[in-house]
This record gives sequence, structure tokens and C-alpha cells, in this order.
Amino acid sequence: MLLFSTILKIDKSLTKDDFLNLVIEWNQGSPHENNVIPNLNWDGSYNQKFGDETISLEFKEYRNEEIIAVRYVKKLDDGIIWKTDYIMNFKDFKMSIMLDRSFTEDAIGVDPSFTTPLFIKLLIEKGYVVNDNDLPVLMAPHLIDRESVSILTTVINGTKTYDLPVVYVSKTFSDRIPIDINKLAYSLKGVAHIFVQYDLETNTLIREQCEGANEYNGAIGIYYQSDVVKHKRLLNYESFDPTITRQNIVKDIINFTNQQSIDPLYTWDGVTTFLLKDRFKSQKDKRTKAERTKEETDELLESFSSDFDALTEENSRLRDNISDLESELAFYKNTFNNKTVSARGFLSRGSEKEFFTDEKKEFILSVLSDSLASIKDNTRKKHIVQDIIQQNNSEDILSKKREEVKRLLTDYSGLTGRLKQDLKQLGFSITEDGKHYKLTYFNDKRYIIHMAKTPSDGRAGKNIVSDINNKVF
Repeated sequence: MLLFSTILKIDKSLTKDDFLNLVIEWNQGSPHENNVIPNLNWDGSYNQKFGDETISLEFKEYRNEEIIAVRYVKKLDDGIIWKTDYIMNFKDFKMSIMLDRSFTEDAIGVDPSFTTPLFIKLLIEKGYVVNDNDLPVLMAPHLIDRESVSILTTVINGTKTYDLPVVYVSKTFSDRIPIDINKLAYSLKGVAHIFVQYDLETNTLIREQCEGANEYNGAIGIYYQSDVVKHKRLLNYESFDPTITRQNIVKDIINFTNQQSIDPLYTWDGVTTFLLKDRFKSQKDKRTKAERTKEETDELLESFSSDFDALTEENSRLRDNISDLESELAFYKNTFNNKTVSARGFLSRGSEKEFFTDEKKEFILSVLSDSLASIKDNTRKKHIVQDIIQQNNSEDILSKKREEVKRLLTDYSGLTGRLKQDLKQLGFSITEDGKHYKLTYFNDKRYIIHMAKTPSDGRAGKNIVSDINNKVF
């Protein structure tokens, strides 16, 4: 079961010896004694194995592709096997890092306290991780001030992309950062850039440069830098849990990186398979060209037999992997089918037609958010409501529509052609009714607002705003 996967661009100063020495440093310096392989003495060979049946570290060199593959295996008493792979391609200077464990039903999903592997920390500290399109890959957040606003706004506008996702954390209007950004940056080291608003003076500048598409007032944006996965926004609701929110961001980013396709040459199994294939082909070619003397034939047959045994063993191991994957797939299928057939999702969607995409979801999340203040702290009810709000992405569409109504009608002095067009954009049809205009929301007669053709006083516009927002938004 894949727990973590990423590919990093590596500085060309890293040599094969540097790489393997760093792997040894990672293992021997582990804070967990039971992870350390005792008496590890490397002789400089790029094909070597250390340890025993319960804990081992193995190096393999694939010279044809200038690849060094490393696998660390730890078998627990309960039968669960943990595998950590580092595959370094010295032709492209990229490194894949993968963490895998035996599949069990109680191991679904990303652990809430997950942080990316310690080996990434070593790579960053020693300067081996190169910049991502001119942006340093750090274990700390990038602070966005007046001088660096464009770094953020080009991401929001989609005019500049990075290999790694970007998480932007805005400050609240009370000048507070809503989550622990240092823990977030460390947890996602090597797999995401963390941008944090430095001060509130940048609010106007950011809004102007990205035409209001930015997060603000403590909202958090996840920009996946992908055409497939949409930008995600997490709003800073009044009683949201900063720890759960941070953990959910980590989970989303890790799940995203794990879904990226990986060339087989950046996996341990792929490198092993290619090595065996090349060796098998080499022996086959030798056998074809060799003179048919008994001595040569016996020697080749012995070599061929040895490689055939290795291929047979590899085939058996891959079959075991397939069996594990089939078990995992069967579990997910069963879970999905049970939810689809019997539960049909968390709630029924009801029969009301939506007037815009995700209208029902936005209203439900808004109601739940408003209810939080009246729910007692440290109660099951509050924890569940908070969790539902934080696990469901909201675009805050209702708030944006309310603000638009306020902008259009607060100073209302009569219906102009421009105002009429803007109201139509919000879903209102407009008809005349004596001394009034009649606004009907999406032609539904349950939602009619009357508006005087000639307002009688200065409060008329504010009253119209209140009527519309209370009735439909």
C-alpha cells in the first residue's frame, strides 16, 4: 500500500558515493534504535545488501541507465512489512522517494501526524534539492510581503506554475495567522511550497493584481498546479479547528502527490525488472554466439540457470504484490459499493432544483458554520459539525453574491441599464408593477422582491439589499 511518493530535482554536485553515504547517514542516525541496521560497513560497492530477514538495506546499480536504487525493508512482529525506496537517476538528476507498507484495512488514508520522510530534510539541508522554477524548496514558509506579492499573484492568476503544489495562508483581519505554518511547512517539506501573508498592508495590492480571486481573512488556498485537480479553498470559519485544518491540508497534498504517474525506472520493482531483463538478454546473446563446446555450453547453461532462477523469484514476488493490490482494490470496491447502494452518500440531495452549482452544499455549510457559536465546546456535536465543515471545500459563493448585491444596491437611486444587466447576471428577472419593479429570482414566484422605481429616502437601497440577501442568499 503506497503511503508516500514524490520525485525531486537534484543538484548535479551529488555523486553516487555522496548519495549512498547520505542513505547510510539517514539509517545510522535514525532517532529510532530499532530502525538502525547494526554493524553496517559499506565497502564502496554499488551492489550490496546489509542486515537480516527482519531489517535490511540494499543497493542496486543499473549502469545502462545510470541509476542507483536503494531499498530499506523492516518486518514487524505482526507480519506488516514497511518499505522505503530511494531511486536516484544520475542521467536526469532526479530522485524518487517512496514509502510503502503491507495493506491492512486499518491502514487506510494518511496518518494525521504524517510528515514527509527525514531523508528529504537531509537533502534540503545539504543543498541537494534544486529550486523549483526559481523558487527555493524549503522546510519553512515563504513570507509574502509587498516586494514578493507577484510570486503569489502569478500562481493565483495561473501565469506561472511550479512542479510542486502551492498552499497560500492569508492573515485574518485581526492580523492573525489561522494555523501553525511552521508545522505545515515541515510536514510538507519537499512536496509543497507554503506561502504566508506577512502583513495586512498587502491585502489591497494582492486583490488588485489578481482581480479579487485571492484568499483573504484567514482563508487558505491550495493550488495544485494541475489541469486535472481544481484549486481548493478552505475558509476560516469562526470556530474552525486549526490542527485538523492543517492535518487535512497535509492529507490532501500527500494524496495528490501519490496519484501522480511514475516511470518504472523510478521504482525499485522497475529497476529490478529491467536489470533482470538486460542480464537475461545478455546471456541469451552469448549462448547464441558461443561455440558449442561442452565447457562453454555448461558454463553458459549454469549462468543462464542462475538468471532464470532470479527471474522466477522476481516473478513470484511480483505475483505477491499483485495479490496485495487485488486485496486492496477489493476492499475499496466493497467500501464504494456499500456506500453507493445502501447509503447513497451522506444525505439525500432533496428535490429542490439548484439555481447555481453547489448551491445546496453552500447553504448547508453556511448554516452549519453559523450554528457553531451556539454549540457547546468539547462536545461530540461540535466536533462532528466542525469536521464536516472542514472536510468539505466551500467557494463561499453565497458571501460573494451578498457582497455583490450590497455593492449594486446600497446607494440605489433608480434602475439604470447597467444595474438591470448586473441584476440579471445574479439570476433576477425584472418586470414593472405600477410604481415598483418586481424582481423574481430565477423566475421562481416564491422569491419576489419589490423595488420602488423612485426611492423615497436614503435608506431604500439598504432595505432592498437586506430583503434580497435574507430571501435568497
